[in-house]
Amino acid sequence: MNFIVVVCDTLRRDHVSAYSAQPERWESGGEWAVETPHFDRFARNACVFENAYIGSFPTVPNRREIFTGRSVFTYAEWAPLPASEVVISETLANAGYTTMLIADTPHILQRGFHFDRGFTAWDWIRGQENDRLRTDPQRVELPSAPHKLREPEMTMGQYLRNIADWQEESDRFCPTTFTRASHWLEQNAKNKPFFLHVDTFDPHEPWDPPQSDADRYDPGYEGERVTYPVYGYWEDFLSPAELRHSHALYCGEVSMVDRWFGRILDTMDRLDLWDDTALILTSDHGFYFGEHGIIGKSIIEPNGPVRPHPLLSEVARIPLIAHIPGITEPGMRPGGYIQPLDLMPTFLELANLDASEVANGRSLVPLITGQTDKLREFAVSSHSICVPLAGRPSTIVTPDWTLVLGAPRSASETSSGSQTDTEVIDSRRRREQPSDAATCPQLYDNHADPGMTRNVIEDHPDEAGELRDMYIGYIESVGTAEEYVAPRRQARLH
Repeated sequence: MNFIVVVCDTLRRDHVSAYSAQPERWESGGEWAVETPHFDRFARNACVFENAYIGSFPTVPNRREIFTGRSVFTYAEWAPLPASEVVISETLANAGYTTMLIADTPHILQRGFHFDRGFTAWDWIRGQENDRLRTDPQRVELPSAPHKLREPEMTMGQYLRNIADWQEESDRFCPTTFTRASHWLEQNAKNKPFFLHVDTFDPHEPWDPPQSDADRYDPGYEGERVTYPVYGYWEDFLSPAELRHSHALYCGEVSMVDRWFGRILDTMDRLDLWDDTALILTSDHGFYFGEHGIIGKSIIEPNGPVRPHPLLSEVARIPLIAHIPGITEPGMRPGGYIQPLDLMPTFLELANLDASEVANGRSLVPLITGQTDKLREFAVSSHSICVPLAGRPSTIVTPDWTLVLGAPRSASETSSGSQTDTEVIDSRRRREQPSDAATCPQLYDNHADPGMTRNVIEDHPDEAGELRDMYIGYIESVGTAEEYVAPRRQARLH
């Protein structure tokens, strides 16, 4: 069997219309429906997983989890892929697969991160975000006041130089990436078996969809275009109209990504690949557009520290849609919890290879075929916890409850005496500090409060304790070092 994986960075589950009904009014103030006809076309003939949650957050740990099948947040941070890791690309290549990586997501390839390892060949579409591609034009015009933009020169200025020659929609990154993936399939479909990983950074910011896509959601807007916003409490630096338009730009990018994903589907139709090729569509996380007062997915102040933010449903719950020949059927919607680390063992089972000695994840096949109704009792989504730092929160989700649990602010807050510094320099050389939102334990009732707006931990300490015990048992079971387990084991639930 052949495998194609398509990862769209920052694609929110509730912006894929094949999933549940969208609100009449988004928290951003937008009053529109996001239509994704090509995602939906795929979903109608595939298996739509209702409860897919991220595991390791954000971009780089997520890709490492997909590639290795391991719970990366328990032992690694945002870091290069080490040569010692067993990865799906190399495992399949050794088994006779032609393996190909086509990506415009810069972080997994730049600065020696080496996520191309194991692929027979790879194609990096250069220029996304702060990729140091061009030096001209030296002077660029920012789309809004600099104080509203995250890294206005290092990222936004560099990005504007990188895209200075664009003339039409097909010049953009996602269209280029999907076009090259389609061409690769046309040229290599006979080189079976194959494994193709397609990684597009869109709809991640900076948001620059075609104007027609932006106008679909916020027509007539004439204010500043905050295309790469500061991550923070939006009311501190954005007007309501600017928040709404930022969300509209994002929705325009979702429409663009959907449209060009349709080219992958058309290519599979034309090459008659559906009978022997599995296709997986997913995302690495979502984004807050006013929910919980935030725009972004963490707090990143201009010239200030990073403050990790709880991974609530808008960020933690992701789309995952799969077509697997002979296994999935149109209309399937299994409800069991699944996570990105389950993809590697799924592919290896389908390729008749063993993943049991290297992966923490579990094959999706028993869930799809009805051999079981769940792979796990709960899902864990987490920032990396392998630092002696407070405020790297994990989110534990069960059918009834959601618990947010971070390490305490100081050693005095644990009976173990483990060190939990309040500030470190992380692997990306950015200062990081804990926030109240991340260090304060939170419990939400999934049925009564799906928007997670009321922390009821004081009223349900026993339920919170049960979820914490489940979480501790899990991170212990995957071999997490005791120095990282101890602060969370002893964290107070009030």
